[in-house]
Amino acid sequence: MPQNCYKTPSLKIHLPLLPHLELPYHKALTLEGKTLVSTLTGLWMIHGNLQTAKVWQGLQAKLVQACRSDLALAVFLEDLWTTPAASLPEWATLFCERVQTQAIQPRFLLGYSLGGRLVFHALLQQPQLWHGAVIISADPGLPSKEARQQCLAKDIAWGNQFLQENWDDLLHRWNVLPIFCDRPPPYPALEQEFSRTQIAQVFQNFSKGHQADLLPQLQWLQIPILFLSGEEDQRYCQIGQTLAQHCPTLSHHTIPNAGHRVPWDNPEAFVPIVQQFLSANKDGSLPSL
Repeated sequence: MPQNCYKTPSLKIHLPLLPHLELPYHKALTLEGKTLVSTLTGLWMIHGNLQTAKVWQGLQAKLVQACRSDLALAVFLEDLWTTPAASLPEWATLFCERVQTQAIQPRFLLGYSLGGRLVFHALLQQPQLWHGAVIISADPGLPSKEARQQCLAKDIAWGNQFLQENWDDLLHRWNVLPIFCDRPPPYPALEQEFSRTQIAQVFQNFSKGHQADLLPQLQWLQIPILFLSGEEDQRYCQIGQTLAQHCPTLSHHTIPNAGHRVPWDNPEAFVPIVQQFLSANKDGSLPSL
């Protein structure tokens, strides 16, 4: 499907053209002088650490295509490297403030790994903004102070290494971590696309060592949430099962032939289940305050 792409300082909006849509029958709205329509469904996609927004581009096109018969999807590719913050809650606050200026509804979130943890915070920050969320391979938080301290120490060490050491060597050590289940990254992380200082800041500021255990808060949310994990990623399969047991509106789905990087390990399974979730919840009412 042909697309227009409108840019704002911190995000890209991929808007499918609607050649058969007659604007007189739809309430119009504008974004930076461009005319949109109120029937658009917004999907904000948030990438993980050591990724850029480009990792979503192929999947974004497939999602728009998969949804075209049921809804008109406007995909916002959030770039974490242009939206810095001192903490996870601060990022969520600033992000929600930007989103609420957009008149598009319904609104959905989708986040992978670090992006998924940011989605958790955005849902808790302003639940009334969102009709639903897809969260992939993301941790709601470590339960003990000791575990958080150990995690923070590891993340600070990673950040310091990215300030000083050889880029290719670091990426190799990152990509062979057991969490990735011996599967390659979807796109090469090119050094020229990143700031080493920003990477170090993200490792520290967004560390799970600084993150509260969000499970007690998440179980009170009234928002539909789809949690996805790869069948080879045993740790996050267990996290998904625990979340589903405690959170009434959260469902957990395991994707076959996938590890931690679910969307790219098995896009053929990922795209249909996300499309089904969006379609099933696009007409739902917003949660009450």
